[in-house]
Amino acid sequence: MLHLARVCCEIRSTLVVSGRMASPLIGLLQAPDREALEALLHESVRFHSPVADYDGRQDVAHLFCLIATVVQDIQPTRELEDETATTTFMSGVVEGNPVQGVLDERYDQHARLVDATLMLRPFATLRIAAARMAAALDAEPLPSTR
Repeated sequence: MLHLARVCCEIRSTLVVSGRMASPLIGLLQAPDREALEALLHESVRFHSPVADYDGRQDVAHLFCLIATVVQDIQPTRELEDETATTTFMSGVVEGNPVQGVLDERYDQHARLVDATLMLRPFATLRIAAARMAAALDAEPLPSTR
């Protein structure tokens, strides 16, 4: 129990109020900026989507730009953060369907994103989002596959 109390003290839980967020990535999903995304990402960043894993700055920046067109009206509801990580709980909309998600981000000592994991629910809306992402990737393939 003491260990749990120590962990709780080490991780600050921040309710997102008045747009105050620790996560720069959430802001870039709300208003995509490819140049800013690439500046945030480490060269060998890894992204774990609900469907597959991806590597590399160019591909991951491309994916985040596409995700911003699929998951709309992203609203952070809660954040947990420490010195090198931020976990954001959020809500959004996919083709008129509500979606909840968790975005877990890990940063290096230079504040570059090195690892991100996105989880979405409910499953029915996740399936819609996955189909929209597949169509978006057909239209605009990953840079590494061109």
